[in-house]
Amino acid sequence: MSRQTILEWLLYRGAAVIIIAIMSAILYFIFYSTPMDDLRSLYMHDDIIVYHTKAIVGAAGTPVYVYGIFLGLRVLISKGVKPPTTQTVIGMILTPLIAFVTFSGFIIAFLIPFGLIFTPYHNCPQEKLGAFYVTDLKLCQNIDYKNWTLERHE
Repeated sequence: MSRQTILEWLLYRGAAVIIIAIMSAILYFIFYSTPMDDLRSLYMHDDIIVYHTKAIVGAAGTPVYVYGIFLGLRVLISKGVKPPTTQTVIGMILTPLIAFVTFSGFIIAFLIPFGLIFTPYHNCPQEKLGAFYVTDLKLCQNIDYKNWTLERHE
C-alpha cells in the first residue's frame, strides 16, 4: 500500500471514529441531563413542569444521532480504503422514517408551549424561571432554578 492510500484510509476511519464519539457524547447528554429531565417532567405532570424548547428539539434529534453512529460503524467495518457509497435496504427504509420522526419532534417541541396554555399550568413570571410552569404561582417562590431536580413519585 502506498503512503497516499494509508493516509486516505486513516482519514476515513478517523472521521468515522470522531463522528461516533461526537454522536455518542450528544446521546449521553440527552439521556442523562436536562433534555430527559424536561421530558420526564412533562410526562409526570406534577405541580412543577420545566420546559426548554431547545432540550426537546435535542431529544427529537435522537434518531439522527443513532443513525450517525451506525453510519460511522459502517465506515469502520467496510472493506477497502473508501467508505461504501451505496445505501443498504435498511437505510432506504429507515432514512425517511428517521426524517419524519425528527421533523415531527421539532414541530411538537414548538407546539408544547401553546398546549400548556390550555392546561392549569402558569408560566412563572420571574425572568430566571421562565422555563418553569406551575399549577399555583406561589410555587415559583420555592423554586431554586440552579438546584432544581425532578422528584420521582412512586
